[in-house]
Amino acid sequence: MEDADFSRDWSRLLDHLDRQVSSGLLSPDTAALPDLMSGYQVPGVSIAVGHLDGRVWAAGYGVTGGATSTPVTAGTAFAACSISKHVAAFGTLRLVQDGVLALDADIRAYLTSWRLLDRAGRQPAVTVRQLLAHTAGLSDTWYRGYAADRVPSLSQVLDGSGPTTTAPVRSALLPGSRFRYSGSHYAVLQQLLVDATGTPFEDLMRTLVLDPVAMADSSFDQRFPHQRPDLVARGHHGGGTPVPGGWRTQPELAAAGLWSTPTDLLRLDLEIARAASGDSRLLDRDLATEMRKPQIPGGAYGLGTEVDDSARRFGHTGSNVGYTCFSYVWPDSGIAVAAMTNSEDGWETLVSIRAAADRRYATGVTTAPPGDVSGRYLLRDDYPIDIALSDGHLTLSAAGQRPVVLRADPDGRYLHPGLDLEIRFLPADVLELRQEGVTQTAKRS
Repeated sequence: MEDADFSRDWSRLLDHLDRQVSSGLLSPDTAALPDLMSGYQVPGVSIAVGHLDGRVWAAGYGVTGGATSTPVTAGTAFAACSISKHVAAFGTLRLVQDGVLALDADIRAYLTSWRLLDRAGRQPAVTVRQLLAHTAGLSDTWYRGYAADRVPSLSQVLDGSGPTTTAPVRSALLPGSRFRYSGSHYAVLQQLLVDATGTPFEDLMRTLVLDPVAMADSSFDQRFPHQRPDLVARGHHGGGTPVPGGWRTQPELAAAGLWSTPTDLLRLDLEIARAASGDSRLLDRDLATEMRKPQIPGGAYGLGTEVDDSARRFGHTGSNVGYTCFSYVWPDSGIAVAAMTNSEDGWETLVSIRAAADRRYATGVTTAPPGDVSGRYLLRDDYPIDIALSDGHLTLSAAGQRPVVLRADPDGRYLHPGLDLEIRFLPADVLELRQEGVTQTAKRS
């Protein structure tokens, strides 16, 4: 259902997007979405906002591009880029739930048509979990896609043969030792899913994810954009140069092959949020919790999911030749936001949209102050900074300014609510201030 409150709220937000988003706080330098699109030469943007209760608002801006360019609408499909991994991970976990796969099983138990080798020709022990979490240590690969008349098969991609433009997928790092984001993990996952189920990947994802989540305008089938050319945004390189043919074909479907709309993408993130609360008929709570839990301590990636604890959100971003996108949910607020562009230069615009969503939907993070840090700190002899504890929150007042409550982040930073200012408390009674990338220190007097 179309939501009038979202429409009014986001009409205001999109008229005042922050050009300076590094701090996540609103600066005086703002611009309306069309101005940002013009400045970065982004032809089209599509945005959707949804709530757990079913309310949705969606809108398109700009044009699809191409000789018969038409306005972008809520129904215009874009390449979902690496958000494909997020969708593939959800489908994989449904197979784990059904007992078809085991999360910590060696992938050799399922791969029958291809073998993962290291440089010496040995087969390492790699698990399904490690593929999902980008911790298997496979080849560092970004899949850029192909012209429609010269597309390799997935097996050729894995072997680096035929018209493939990427190196063979190999084990390169000690499995499980560290996180390294690479599309090769999901190319192997795609082959594993096909081998384990005997079902073409696009059909499998339709059954496991797209149909159950009601993602009606989405498909992993690479014929999808050709079947509805008037409802597809054509990709653009930097500077607004069109991608020849409109878009590239991705045989690496799980890594980067999904076509979708923002409305469809946020439906998945909302379903994961429901599952993490034990309220999903599709995925149980434990698996949904694993999906959004960093798999490397201190990391920011779960099972096919980007996690940002400071903003209290999870989801995924994406970048293909010609396209950029994101889809996130703020579970504490029950809100999901997705945005897609048909430009490689779209990320700066997307970051501004995401910052607006963070300010609107991220809930406060409460952390205990690091010991007794109250007192006066001197940045200079003539510039005192006073830190006090009030109702469990730290307040700051500097050089005669009125006190403000600092916002705590889980990583130990404290953020000023209205300025580009972050603070850390260091040993030896030192206060560190960071503004616009410049760090200063103040000593407690």
